[in-house]
Amino acid sequence: MQDNEPISYDEFKKRMIDLFLERGNKKEDMWYLTEDLKNFKRKYETRCEMFKKGNPNAFSYENLIGHVKSTEDNIRMDNTEYPMNYDQFKNRVIELFLETGDREDKIKFLNELLEEDSFFIKNMYRHACYEYEKKVIDPPEKVFEDYLLPVQNLEMLY
Repeated sequence: MQDNEPISYDEFKKRMIDLFLERGNKKEDMWYLTEDLKNFKRKYETRCEMFKKGNPNAFSYENLIGHVKSTEDNIRMDNTEYPMNYDQFKNRVIELFLETGDREDKIKFLNELLEEDSFFIKNMYRHACYEYEKKVIDPPEKVFEDYLLPVQNLEMLY
């Protein structure tokens, strides 16, 4: 790598995996880091843009560790019991979304959305888990009640 060029995508991926493992994470959990390759590639492209705009630290430890920490949060959330698991959450959000309007059109919309961003609902679930853990609402279990599920996010995009 020259001083005026960002690191390659392969080097970025290797550096991220090394950071992940150096922090004591299990090799079998590595798929969390790269589970959404489209998103992983966007993170690389964002850092390339930062580098091209004059940030020589775009690929530094400080700039990469945030993604690793976020991945560790996802692993922890997937291994913690919440009032609703991911499948229950996904099914209920979709069920509530389809209750009103043109069901067939909404199903088509959902298919297109999840094809574009396969982790859209998973990320909403992770956000709900975060709110549950941080006790944003009292009692925290309310985060998983129908009227607080993020169905409006889908409605706004629809």
